[in-house]
Amino acid sequence: PAGGARSEVFKRRGGVYFGAAMLLDYPVSYSRMLYRFADYNAGRYSSRNAAFQAVLARLSGQTIVLDGDLLRYRDGQPEPARSAPSQAWRALSTLQLGLPLAQIEHDLKLEKRFEFEQSPTYLRTLALAERRALALPRERVPELQLHSPKIKRSLTTAWFAERCEARFRTCLARLAAADD
Repeated sequence: PAGGARSEVFKRRGGVYFGAAMLLDYPVSYSRMLYRFADYNAGRYSSRNAAFQAVLARLSGQTIVLDGDLLRYRDGQPEPARSAPSQAWRALSTLQLGLPLAQIEHDLKLEKRFEFEQSPTYLRTLALAERRALALPRERVPELQLHSPKIKRSLTTAWFAERCEARFRTCLARLAAADD
């Protein structure tokens, strides 16, 4: 586009195009659009990762912030799990998963990718939860407060995702009514 992608993003056409790609152009195992909307706000796979954090908290007995980040980040880059341990890393290192710490660290680096769901760390953690009869969901809206100079009230990722899903359902209902 004329002016480049950056200027196009801030126009309606570009916002719809790039926003739709951000929202839909990646594989997920979610049961509802709600979790895609939460991911749009909190980062890809944050809903899956927040659910994984909830499993880790139950299994380890540790308090874990359910924010959807399994690693710590500095300037947008993940920090090494062993030298800058995240809450997820600490919880995983206490579990008897039968995996070397290097494997767990490798798997955590997949947290922003679909492949994390196929990783030994993810699969063994969920298997351990099932053996302990912990029926926990595989998706959960991250618990994040939204902050911005424009925001004057207390808003969360859950508020954002629920509002988006409500609008989505309204649009689908209008479309269905128009087809009748």
